[in-house]
Amino acid sequence: MAALQNMDTTFGAIFIALVVSAVFYGVTVTQTYLYYRKYPNDALITKTTVLALWLLDTSHLILCTVAIYWYLVTNFGQDGPLDNCTWSMNIQADFNGLIAIIVQFYFARRVYILSENWIITSVIMILACVHFSLGIVFTVEAFSIRHFDRYPKLTWVTSTGLGCAAAADILIAMSMCHYLAKRRTGFKRTNSIIMTLMIFSINTGLLTSIIATACAITFAIMPTNFVWQSFFWVLGKCYVNSLLATLNSREYICEKARRQRGTFVELSNLEFHHDHAPRSVSLHSTGLRYGDLMMLSKRPPMPLSIAVETVTTQVTEDASHLSARVDSRDMLHNTRPSSGHAGPSSSPPVPSSPPVTQRQSSATSQSA
Repeated sequence: MAALQNMDTTFGAIFIALVVSAVFYGVTVTQTYLYYRKYPNDALITKTTVLALWLLDTSHLILCTVAIYWYLVTNFGQDGPLDNCTWSMNIQADFNGLIAIIVQFYFARRVYILSENWIITSVIMILACVHFSLGIVFTVEAFSIRHFDRYPKLTWVTSTGLGCAAAADILIAMSMCHYLAKRRTGFKRTNSIIMTLMIFSINTGLLTSIIATACAITFAIMPTNFVWQSFFWVLGKCYVNSLLATLNSREYICEKARRQRGTFVELSNLEFHHDHAPRSVSLHSTGLRYGDLMMLSKRPPMPLSIAVETVTTQVTEDASHLSARVDSRDMLHNTRPSSGHAGPSSSPPVPSSPPVTQRQSSATSQSA
């Protein structure tokens, strides 16, 4: 009981953690709403994962609020109950453990897709499972010991579990950065996108690993106060928001790639009007999003009728022109001395034939 005399480092610390967790929960709700609004066509497993994380995060915040209310309002002015481990204080640890293992498994899958390395993926998953398993052990032992002043007996459980969580987060961030760096090319635009992905990977993994490490260290040093608990309450919110930030950043990364200088997308305008010619549409000129243009391109085309007319013309030279050329050749021949030739030769008239024009018309109907 003497260990809980300093209210600043016990219930004062977790009260501040509750306020910070509520702020993070607001960010979680916003990101969840944006995710379902921007990515309605994502895979069912991804949408189910986001929903499960939101429900777990909501439940964790409710349990933390119930615990604070029980200690500071229901038992206000009573010293005895302040040392008891209430059920809501014990169970909330398992909800954070579930959140952590879901998020770490998701990132482990991304590491495998990027690297196809089963060894690294297995190590990450094993560390996540150890963290979750030791969290369950902590909850069971907390119900058994019943008092906070006996928490030093659980130092190895808490420190080992949180250490595994921090190691998994660091390994995820390092693996993502390593395999993304190996995919660099000589193109500036591609390298810029890869660098953006690396920054996202470092930020998401670094924050959770720092908080998990701080939680493990503070519990090992000060197991009888709740400073470590304040870090632990915020840790689950950071896990949820790291995954949601990764999912919601996809549109930003694609938009950044399209906004590179000299890069644009052109689509044919499939709407034809009787007095307008087909136009080309670009993202920069219209301000439309890529998805809007894709919706335009999926509209059914209008039928077009194309008439093809073939004209074949065959012209026979006029007979008078031929006669004139024949007479000129005869006159030239008569001016030359020749033997055995009595007089100018005459050529029979060449019958004239009118120009012959042959016209073929055909009409075909095609559908654009």
